[in-house]
Amino acid sequence: MTFTALAVNEAQYSELVVGAMTTAFYLGLGIASFSVDKLISSVGHIRVFAAFTAGLAIVTLCQGLFFDPIFWFAMRFAAGFFTAGLFIVVESWLLLIGGVQTRGRILAFYMIAFYAAQSLGQLLLYLPDVNVLLPYVVAALLCSLSIIPMTLLRIQAPTFEPHSQLNIIELFKLAPSGWLSCLCSGLVLGALYGLMPIFILQKTMNQDYVSWMMALIIWGGMLLQYPIGRLSDYLGRRSVLIGICLMILTLSILIILVSDQWTLVAVLLFLFGGFSFTIYPVSITMACDVLTDRQIVPATQGLVFVYSLGSISGPLLASGVLYFASNNGLFIYYLVISLILMGFISVRKWQTPRRVPETKFLSTPQTATPTAVELDPRIESESTKS
Repeated sequence: MTFTALAVNEAQYSELVVGAMTTAFYLGLGIASFSVDKLISSVGHIRVFAAFTAGLAIVTLCQGLFFDPIFWFAMRFAAGFFTAGLFIVVESWLLLIGGVQTRGRILAFYMIAFYAAQSLGQLLLYLPDVNVLLPYVVAALLCSLSIIPMTLLRIQAPTFEPHSQLNIIELFKLAPSGWLSCLCSGLVLGALYGLMPIFILQKTMNQDYVSWMMALIIWGGMLLQYPIGRLSDYLGRRSVLIGICLMILTLSILIILVSDQWTLVAVLLFLFGGFSFTIYPVSITMACDVLTDRQIVPATQGLVFVYSLGSISGPLLASGVLYFASNNGLFIYYLVISLILMGFISVRKWQTPRRVPETKFLSTPQTATPTAVELDPRIESESTKS
């Protein structure tokens, strides 16, 4: 995703086109999240994983053959669709083979592996520039290598049942703060993945810095999730979310003010990534706190869909702000989003008393699909109690 943003920028297209590419990816991701599970239930995990990995390798190589905005838009949509299929296969397999007592640990290891790989992947930007085929070949090669362990496993793949749907309007009425927080999380992270590389490149004029800074942002998200999540168990989700929004707002202002002092900006971006990645897991946990046992499964699926809507809209909205406000427009956008969310949650906090959470915090990756949240260990444990 970082490489695509840099390649479009290298071709001298505007930030609006860069944002459209990211939107296309998340559009494919969102659509696949509610359709691929039916395919898994009919042909099995291994076949779907092999087919979708091959598809992702193909569209990656197609991107490297020639550049055309419309063609790349279609390829990014297909890449998002295939990527969602891979997430569903991996998440559902890992969670289905684990019991109630081990699923939390399995998900934790999955998150560590995911964020570690995602941050290390940024360092592949040290490969030759965006105008040669080699980076696309390396990405397709890694896709192909991932098929080998999956197809050679000697254990039986788990059985899988498709999930149910949810009316997101009813979900907003049930948990308005969690709903809006998930939407804002998508707005923030969609723009972060799609446009942050352009901001870093324009400030440093060095592609190597882009890889390290993007890795640093993701490391921040990995390191701060657990302590902030645990803090929400004691101080309350709404109070912690208000604090997160305040930190994002403050960090955005500081980055705008000291944007020429790159060492200080790097530290601020690390913290910015840490707080930005914590909005979603705290939000989805907060929504579960006000729902009944029977509502948790369809509600968490709906919240993932709401997050996807934000991820689709975020790059386009942020690129529009960038068009009118130049380089610092990205953090003006973050400032506005955090201010809106902080204001809404503050009003809700004042209007309604705090509920003591019955659901303990459980970190959830931002790529979590409806399949993963349906298999959330909190859901099974709550259902067992009922």
